[in-house]
Amino acid sequence: MSVIKALELFRKELGSEIEILADQHNGAFIEYAKRWTDIGRKTPAAIVVPSSEIQIQKTVKWAVENSVPFVTKSGGHSEWSTIDSSGIIIDLSKYSSIEVNAAEQKATLRGSILAKQVSVALAEVGLFTALGNGNPIGAIPYFLNGGASVVTSCVGYGSDQILSARMIDARGNLIEVTDSEKDMADLLWALRGAGQFFGLITELTVKAYPFSALGNDQGVIWTGVFILPLERAGEVAEAMNIVANDSTHPTSGLMMIMAPPPKNDPALVISARYRGNPENAAQAYKPLYDLNPLMANGAPVPIQNTSDGHEAFNEKGTFKRFATTCLPHFNATAIPDVVQLWKTMVTECPDAITTSFNFQWDSRLAPVPAHAPSSCSSLRDTRLWQNNFIWHTDVNSRNKVDEFSDRAIAAMRGDGERREFQNATREGPIELRYRDPVKLAKLKQLKQVWDPNGVYTRQLLDG
Repeated sequence: MSVIKALELFRKELGSEIEILADQHNGAFIEYAKRWTDIGRKTPAAIVVPSSEIQIQKTVKWAVENSVPFVTKSGGHSEWSTIDSSGIIIDLSKYSSIEVNAAEQKATLRGSILAKQVSVALAEVGLFTALGNGNPIGAIPYFLNGGASVVTSCVGYGSDQILSARMIDARGNLIEVTDSEKDMADLLWALRGAGQFFGLITELTVKAYPFSALGNDQGVIWTGVFILPLERAGEVAEAMNIVANDSTHPTSGLMMIMAPPPKNDPALVISARYRGNPENAAQAYKPLYDLNPLMANGAPVPIQNTSDGHEAFNEKGTFKRFATTCLPHFNATAIPDVVQLWKTMVTECPDAITTSFNFQWDSRLAPVPAHAPSSCSSLRDTRLWQNNFIWHTDVNSRNKVDEFSDRAIAAMRGDGERREFQNATREGPIELRYRDPVKLAKLKQLKQVWDPNGVYTRQLLDG
């Protein structure tokens, strides 16, 4: 039976209680099909838009019983939330909510709830948690995939916050995933860092923290920007080597080789964060201030607003992705070479002027946090990354821009061990993403138990 015929029967079964879009020329279909990036974007046979957990479960069960492949779309930022005419997209945008339990310092997230919505709801009661740098990112996928943040140094990664979940498994069953019994505790362990490969998570309960855990009672993060000419790359790299490796100050941020809008003048831009007493930020970033930058500013910002300046990067469409890999150390001597690679790329691909090659750091020097629950994540010993932001508009530049990015990553890595950021790719040896062989063996065994047929991707089954 074709996907469309099976969908017609599904529509008759549920009637008007669920929205099913199958006309590719329909305005609603076109709108729902949009994603943050057009890289790899395909056109599905249909887009199903459930508005309740039971509707989501019925959709998954129908898809499994009829052997219809599907992918789930939450915030729409994933390169993998797309599928061709052999399958469907289950779009969760009509199922979204959050409940905050201030007394127990936790929050229950449902469906397509976005990062900004979570941070605002928590801040209203004096709480925060680990969240990514993009306001419209789906919060649940962020937690499941690992998730670095501005507060990694004090509370850990996103996956470290997961307390329990509700999951639709590969048979269409809705199950509660807690640590109350061993089988479920093992599955919960797997969801903390690889949850996207085990089921469709309709609900996630995560840990939250009082503002005091930020090192101040106002719930603020000092946020600053330093801008310097590309010609001073060597000096900036030396200063950044001091900042990034000074564990006496809780700093984090990005050093970006870019052409910031709206003028698109090439520059080195350091997007800097300081967690703690904002008055100490000037001392922490003294090596940068001493360079007399073209611009240097900073101020305390409420934690729920720290990503509000990124709206220009959140528009849908064109070709965008993050090329992210873990770094064993900061290779300061490679920065001038990376600058030259960026310049050559922009010369050969002018449409990639908004691409930036970024070094990301977190100044802690020890794995964090000590109180974090057991998880499959391989990120806890990582505090340095090359986190390139790919953005171009001409499809013909696709391979060339990626090639320049790969060369920049190789230059920054040098002779160091190759480690992949676990939620940045689904290609290459999985051992580079889940580096502990004992953990990886356990993940593969759990995949055989919960999803042996690869309903939720073939990751952990092949290779």
